[in-house]
Amino acid sequence: MGNNILKFILDIGNSKIKMLAGELSEDGSKLKILKHVEVDSEGIKKSIIESPALLSESIRKAKELIEEDLKLNIEKVNLGIGGTKVCSRTTNIKLTFEEEKEIKESDLNKLYELAKEELKYGDEEILKKEYYNLRVDNAGIVKNPVGLSGKELQGDIHLVLTKSSDIEDLKEVVIRSGMEIESICFNAYAASRATLSFEDKDKGVALIDIGEGTTDIIIYKNNKMIYVKSLSLGGMHYISDLEYIYKISKEEALKIMDKAISSNDLEETFIIGNRKVSTKNIIDAINARTDDFVKFIRNTIQDSGFTGYLGKGICLTGGVTRIDETYDWIKGNLGYSVKRAYPISISGIEDSRPEMSVCIGILIEVMEEEYNKIEKNKKLKEKEEKALKQDVIQKDNKEQQLNKKIEKERFKKIKMWFSNFI
Repeated sequence: MGNNILKFILDIGNSKIKMLAGELSEDGSKLKILKHVEVDSEGIKKSIIESPALLSESIRKAKELIEEDLKLNIEKVNLGIGGTKVCSRTTNIKLTFEEEKEIKESDLNKLYELAKEELKYGDEEILKKEYYNLRVDNAGIVKNPVGLSGKELQGDIHLVLTKSSDIEDLKEVVIRSGMEIESICFNAYAASRATLSFEDKDKGVALIDIGEGTTDIIIYKNNKMIYVKSLSLGGMHYISDLEYIYKISKEEALKIMDKAISSNDLEETFIIGNRKVSTKNIIDAINARTDDFVKFIRNTIQDSGFTGYLGKGICLTGGVTRIDETYDWIKGNLGYSVKRAYPISISGIEDSRPEMSVCIGILIEVMEEEYNKIEKNKKLKEKEEKALKQDVIQKDNKEQQLNKKIEKERFKKIKMWFSNFI
């Protein structure tokens, strides 16, 4: 591995713990996944930690599988966080200056600080910030006001926040598993990094990440993240519905659902207790629950105020979207253009499944930071080499000038000496 950069990613799901090891080459030109593992998740339900000890043990199992395969010790991990405690708030902030001045980075930071005072409540921590609709002196929207001159700066500041206590709870279980947290990325943003193109984000899109225990929505327009919302609704609810309707165990419900969604015959029947149940009965139960996804997605988009902004429609990702019945029902009943969104392919993973979107997105986020550091160091080195080269050139010029002066003085002395014989 040499001087290559190694990063470890952890996605704590309600059904599975996903962990991967990623490697970026020393010059930042190549990214690959060295190892990816999944283990059953215990001690967490609907993104709420019910047993820290069980959850820590699940994480430890994933950690040890990667350590055993790569023959190394994992000390730090980059973590994803989600759940209904993640919230999204936006405000418009205006700064007025005494006289016209050049806008600086510190003025943008002032917008952020004022927004934070207004939007952040009590026990909350900011996961992500976004500036958009930036204007100088009520002129048109600009991408970056830094360097422009004016007496007024305003913009919309969007903050994504979560409860500090939830972060501390996650830190505790990760530390108990034998690792420290290097960075935290919220899941919906990570999924968007892995699945959405620049064009999607620019023209307007809503990414829906349907996991086992939660559904996350993130909306983009003009390449800006403008809205985020989560709901405790996921694939586990299909199973709990079947458990309740047919009075069966979780294991039996899983088997029946798997058989039903893989069957091509709606009239095919299964024996559940003393009852005969057709594939159609199971699919109807699935569709009834999928209606809740449809209502949540539609209502969230309406509540966001960005209904007319979605030029690229809806993208679906997450493990549940692999179920054709779920995908087809959402696509047929939502009233928007809908497509599946798969995570970008990275060397080392043959099958980039929708449930890998968060994990791969976190890897892209942290490795991009490392790449930027590499590029910054390259530019700094080039600048130093250029300065050194200029210094050498200047020294050479000085030496040449000095040699010319010495030669001139020498010629002058010879001329004076020669004049004595004339």
